[in-house]
Amino acid sequence: MIFLETDALFELLNKKSAKGDVIFQNLEKGNESFAITSITFYEIISSFILSGKTVPPINLLQVYGFSKEDAQKANWNEVRVKKERKRSTFIWFTGTAIVMNKGGILCTMDNGLKVLEELG
Repeated sequence: MIFLETDALFELLNKKSAKGDVIFQNLEKGNESFAITSITFYEIISSFILSGKTVPPINLLQVYGFSKEDAQKANWNEVRVKKERKRSTFIWFTGTAIVMNKGGILCTMDNGLKVLEELG
């Protein structure tokens, strides 16, 4: 399963985005299904509401929630990363923990998340 991170989903929703076209083509080539985390769901809805735009029908996507196992994984990842780096965000750890615990692949455009690759 491929999980679309917030930035990748924004690009997909932007009909004028060349990056979104590339993401769509790559998703179309694979035999993987795709989903989002509840963290991404929250961020997308919040962004559209705050900007006064109509929220796209992202509720049609499979959405995976944040469980206590995800909270444990997020905390473990945060502790490991913060020992090595200063820059990180709560959202990095919550969303990626869901993806990791589900055995998924993260589709993101945030290069900062590369630090989590070594964690799985």
